[in-house]
Amino acid sequence: MRKDAITSMRNAAAVLLACAIVLLCFAWRSPAYASVSGSIELSCGIERAGEHVALAGDGYALTKVASAEIDGTSASVSYVTERAFSGIDRNWAALDGAGLRTAAHEVFAHAEKQGVKPQATAYADAAGKVTFPSLEPGLYLISRFEVVPANAEFSCDPALVGVPATIDGVLTYAVEVTPKFEHEPLTPGPGPSEGGKPADPLDQLADKVAGALGFAKTSDGMFALACAAALCAFAAVVLLLWRRRAAAPAGAHAAGSKRLDSSVSGASDASVAAKCGEAFAADCGSDSEPHTKA
Repeated sequence: MRKDAITSMRNAAAVLLACAIVLLCFAWRSPAYASVSGSIELSCGIERAGEHVALAGDGYALTKVASAEIDGTSASVSYVTERAFSGIDRNWAALDGAGLRTAAHEVFAHAEKQGVKPQATAYADAAGKVTFPSLEPGLYLISRFEVVPANAEFSCDPALVGVPATIDGVLTYAVEVTPKFEHEPLTPGPGPSEGGKPADPLDQLADKVAGALGFAKTSDGMFALACAAALCAFAAVVLLLWRRRAAAPAGAHAAGSKRLDSSVSGASDASVAAKCGEAFAADCGSDSEPHTKA
């Protein structure tokens, strides 16, 4: 009887061991969502004169694009696109560096157009560090949404970052990223004039008009003086034409008087008076009132 009990215990142990082995194999071979959390840390800065200069104060947004599935046997990661980005779904894991950069711009434009809100936001500290902790495994879009005036000349493209990242065949959950910044000098616009005083709107208008006419722009009032001189010349021409027009009737009357003198030199007093009346009526035209004989 004791022998039968021992045999039963051995059989039960064998069954339990077999079940445990099957469960371990199934868990090891099947990919599943990893329960380990990760983080993304940005190091924002530029190199200037051989020294690293931190870009502090800028705001960065993080948006989840896809969830990650981790295969423990091969230490590989695959992604399942989130519903908000289903319209631009693709094989994210198959993209290389250039493909991820191109896709990041497309994902960013899609999020802007669809109004997708970021999962988290953070600001760069004095050392230019930005940290997004406690992240579920997945693919994240990182973009800069606020820029302080001191950093306005440096642009930064959006980026896609995976958690975990595969580095030398090892899955790394604490991902460090160094964004690439481009120096883009700002174009100077209309601002304060010399002495810190606001620019004169008339000078700005003069500059625009001068530029449109092909002249060199000026802010010292020379263009305004040229405009004043042109207006004075125009007024002088108008005045001269008006004076000539005003003097025309007097000249016409003088010419009529000369014709009258030549026509009456050999005529009688009565004929002279009649011709004078006819000449005066011809010169005056409609301005003269008709005379009625008594």
